[in-house]
Amino acid sequence: MKKITDITGSVYTGMWNYEPPFPKFCLQPLPEVPWVKGKVFCEIFEGLHSQTGTYLETPAHYFGNDRSYLITDVPVEKLYEMNCTIVHLERYFEESEQKKEQACITISMLKDVLEKDSPCEGSAILLSTGWGAAWEKEYFLDKSPYIKKEAMEYLISLKPYLLGSDFPRWDNIRKSEGFFQAFYDANILMLAPCVNLHKISSVRCKLTVLPLKIEGTSCTPCRAVIVEEMGYHGEGCKV
Repeated sequence: MKKITDITGSVYTGMWNYEPPFPKFCLQPLPEVPWVKGKVFCEIFEGLHSQTGTYLETPAHYFGNDRSYLITDVPVEKLYEMNCTIVHLERYFEESEQKKEQACITISMLKDVLEKDSPCEGSAILLSTGWGAAWEKEYFLDKSPYIKKEAMEYLISLKPYLLGSDFPRWDNIRKSEGFFQAFYDANILMLAPCVNLHKISSVRCKLTVLPLKIEGTSCTPCRAVIVEEMGYHGEGCKV
């Protein structure tokens, strides 16, 4: 029996958003269409940008569109039912929104979980802190957990094809950890931020990510789902 979990955050007017110059999303009705008889019901997506909601990103976001590959260059078959490991870190982040300082992911947290269930090289790794449950909270962006440099270096050493999370800000914006050069040099796709990762009981599962097919961009909003084989607990790198 299979269980399918949508890990895509909803897009709606008034949702959280990165600071300016990123525009804010606003759903607007299409004005009356003069060349059509009768009413036409359609919407305009004002302020939709490449990092609206849950998005998939290539290294071109860091290096530039002329120095790396774009979203439309990623073969769709490589985004369908990828082997995936969920890194359940929820116990470290209970009530973290009440702390004065942002919580961070450390290398010791990762090793505590991953050395028992090491991911396959070339697979997807998703970090689950439970933060996706705060998607509609006003502090979702500002108090997002972040990743320590040593933790990111450890994740890079595992050689994933894709790295994702349920929180929107991987770096500490107030005092950068300085790991993005190494991350993008490793040619890893980014998927973030997701929701519902904490609801996935399996460690091993399948991930499918379908970005919008927009040419000339390093990242686009996407739909992402997890498929679990219920009753299967995972063994090695097989799913």
